[in-house]
Amino acid sequence: MDGGMSIKEQVRLLRSVIGRKVMEIDDFDKEAAGTIGDDVERYLNVIEFLNNDIAGYKTIVEDLSDGSRDMTGNIYDIASLPPESAAIYTEFYLPLLSEDDRQEEEIAMGIKTQYATDLAKEYVIHVGRVALMDTNALEVILADEEILTLIGNAILDSPRIMEALGKNE
Repeated sequence: MDGGMSIKEQVRLLRSVIGRKVMEIDDFDKEAAGTIGDDVERYLNVIEFLNNDIAGYKTIVEDLSDGSRDMTGNIYDIASLPPESAAIYTEFYLPLLSEDDRQEEEIAMGIKTQYATDLAKEYVIHVGRVALMDTNALEVILADEEILTLIGNAILDSPRIMEALGKNE
């Protein structure tokens, strides 16, 4: 995560961001009710973005709040933003924020991005471990030349593994 912040500080920041975004949804709801045309759609898209963003932050907070950082979050919650959200976020939402809120948003987004990266990596590692320990999966792996080639290349790039293999010959 963010190297300069403790888990407790990250949780506190994310909770603050969640609270701000909940209030922003209320504001955008009121704005949408008072406008027509494309502006209504823009406000509704921002609200959808904020709701998805809040779900992602809540997932991270739930995982981090006990201090364990056990990577039990749901990657879908964190990454499930509509494709059009990137433009809404950068072109419409961010310019509306105060400088302090924008800085907080940047830090929170960094935490979220790093968490999603770490979570995806943890999941891949977990699947790899399970596959190597399951005899049925291992049989399928050993019968698949493409997978064996990937594994072989990874092993050839690892002096530690190559050294361990040398001891077994």
